[in-house]
Amino acid sequence: MSHRIVTYPAIFKPLGNAIYVISFPDIKGALTEGKGLRDAMKMAADTLASRLYNRTTLPKPTRVEDLKIAEDGSFIVKVSADLTEAGEDRIDYQI
Repeated sequence: MSHRIVTYPAIFKPLGNAIYVISFPDIKGALTEGKGLRDAMKMAADTLASRLYNRTTLPKPTRVEDLKIAEDGSFIVKVSADLTEAGEDRIDYQI
């Protein structure tokens, strides 16, 4: 089985108490949060997969170098997700 793996830049904004809000500039409505970096990365990958798994046309990822972030401790991480695997775990609905 061939897998559809995608990678997009995500902006991680620390809120304090190890909480991070994660957004994907290229994907409308792709927003999540996590406690600690491990949980934040897991939540980011799941959000990415849930927003894209049933799309036939994917947005082009912005180059990290072209993104601007606030000077509030935010940082950019490339996040990957397996859309094939995500599709097997979800009911087919449009977001």
